[in-house]
Amino acid sequence: MDCGEGIQRQMMGLGVGLNKETTVLITHLHGDHVTGLLGLLQTMALAQRTKPLNLVAPAPLLKWLQVTSELLRIGLTFQIDFKPVTSGVVARTPGFVVRATRATHSVEAYSYVVEERARPGVFFPQKARSLGVPEGKLWSRLQKGRAVTVDGREVSPSQVTGPPRRGRRVGYSGDTRPSRRLVRFFSECDLLIFDSTFRGTDRDKAVERKHSTSLEAAQTALEAGARKLVLTHFSARYRNVSYLVREARSIFPDTIAAADGLSVAVDYPSG
Repeated sequence: MDCGEGIQRQMMGLGVGLNKETTVLITHLHGDHVTGLLGLLQTMALAQRTKPLNLVAPAPLLKWLQVTSELLRIGLTFQIDFKPVTSGVVARTPGFVVRATRATHSVEAYSYVVEERARPGVFFPQKARSLGVPEGKLWSRLQKGRAVTVDGREVSPSQVTGPPRRGRRVGYSGDTRPSRRLVRFFSECDLLIFDSTFRGTDRDKAVERKHSTSLEAAQTALEAGARKLVLTHFSARYRNVSYLVREARSIFPDTIAAADGLSVAVDYPSG
């Protein structure tokens, strides 16, 4: 989600593979969100990436990418599958669905939700035994949502599991003012990463520059029913962002500040 300067160094430092299935989501065309993209593409090419790269972004990005790639003679070893972002579903992978909606910023901008596909329901061993399914590989297939055949009979997962359970939802605001649309869009996110450029007392600057405050980020998380909030995109005027975190926690206690290399566990929703 977005490509600031040095993104390839961050990925390599964190051990993220450069030739794995990858979808890049760009929120808007401001330099701190896109200037690292060229370096990432070039590093992937130097690593002899062969898998296609999915790129979702505002439509004008494609022209910028084509012109700069030609001028800098970046010879790619892989295909870029570019999709201009619009509100709605913008990407599908075997494990996830990605949705977008318009954000409110000084340029065309979007927010994203990455939604894990539904998981099979709770597995009931006694039901599998009653249907004559032997324990082992066949149980494993059923737990993964696949039908099995026993003595010429097909046993479907629905016969031995409970109802499907929803997957995890991660929301990313990009740069934006808060809105009712975003509250609805981020409904029940298990993790919400939200613009917190300014502290609450600087709300006038947030309104002028079309960003959000820490208090507004927290209020959005609260009204959306999110489970955890990560504040991000802090103004350089704040040498210490702990005050912004304390502000947000006064409204939404489960709040932390983003930092380079931060790893956050996203638990499965209960039920």
